[in-house]
Amino acid sequence: MPRNRVVAVNGRRAEVVALVNRGHRMLAADDARAALEAYESALAIDPFELQAHLGLARAYRLVGDAAASERHRRDAITLAPIRSIPFRGANPPIRILALLASADANVDLEPLLPTDVFAITLAYVDALPGNADLPRHDAIFNAIGDADAAASALALAERIVARSDAPVVNHPAAVLKTRRDLNAARLRGRSSLRVPRIVRCERERLRGSQASALLAAAGIFYPLLVRVPGFHNGRFFRYVADASALPAAIEELPGDEIYALEFVDTRDGRGHYLKYRALFIGNEILPVHAALSTDWKVHFDAADLASSPLGSALDRDYRHHPRERIGERAYSALETLRKELGLEYGGVDFGIDAGGNLVLFEANATMLPGKASERARLAVVTLLHDLLVPRAQ
Repeated sequence: MPRNRVVAVNGRRAEVVALVNRGHRMLAADDARAALEAYESALAIDPFELQAHLGLARAYRLVGDAAASERHRRDAITLAPIRSIPFRGANPPIRILALLASADANVDLEPLLPTDVFAITLAYVDALPGNADLPRHDAIFNAIGDADAAASALALAERIVARSDAPVVNHPAAVLKTRRDLNAARLRGRSSLRVPRIVRCERERLRGSQASALLAAAGIFYPLLVRVPGFHNGRFFRYVADASALPAAIEELPGDEIYALEFVDTRDGRGHYLKYRALFIGNEILPVHAALSTDWKVHFDAADLASSPLGSALDRDYRHHPRERIGERAYSALETLRKELGLEYGGVDFGIDAGGNLVLFEANATMLPGKASERARLAVVTLLHDLLVPRAQ
């Protein structure tokens, strides 16, 4: 332990604990500013206090400072690459080893794994020593869900999985196959499923005069879309109407690599864009939500027609009667996707074209359950129980 922390622990440990507890109370009372003050005061005494870093990560997220939140989250991971979430159940727990990446590329486990059923140990694979002993566990939940943002962490997770004989939810090898361009290549040609063409290339190749020829060779023509790998929620995602607009769009995007995507017009008869989400949990298909917008970039939390009578009716009809809402062709494509992805927990965002085909926007393990949280939680509990049944017999 660093000498400056020994001094803090021996001399002012009770004060640190009191400040951290005050921060926890303030967060519970939705007073993020007071929580920040308490946690920062604790760190001024002991810079290595794990609970203060964790609290600051939450509090800064609540006040909208994403950079500070991420900084303290990473500090916490460095201090404790393995940590346990308190078990709150009365019966013997199912022990889950959850594998995560230090990067923001993980499935949100909080709404999926109730702590009165599961004793959860979080392990950040890229912060672990290579020879670290694995905590005792009954099953592994690989929560590293974004193959674009965390390919190296998934490779590390594969090595950890290989050291265990426990059943696995979302094997890292299956998640690696869900990179956007790999999905497009392996899923194209399936019945009732329309998969836009995607090419991943160095940004310099899209800056020069050869860009249009490069895209045309991949079967991508204007208008098209460009986006940065590893980002979601519409971030760094642009519509490009023609070749003259491509240089400006590229300059707005960070990073060395860029996806160029075929644009598929999924407007309905009114000229509205529709976007649906479904979860795949085991053999179940759970409708999550639907959104309606006048803009091509439909985001569920910000679609301009989401709360309109038409948008609300669309969402309600889809969640209660998904097969009837999207049609038999699209629903059969959902069933195909569930099988092809090879994930125990995953999901898809999609549209419907004029022929009733499902148009794939995105399919991976990072989908949030949203309005389907309760059903998703029950389905995950059932999934893990079913995975463990053969071991108990």
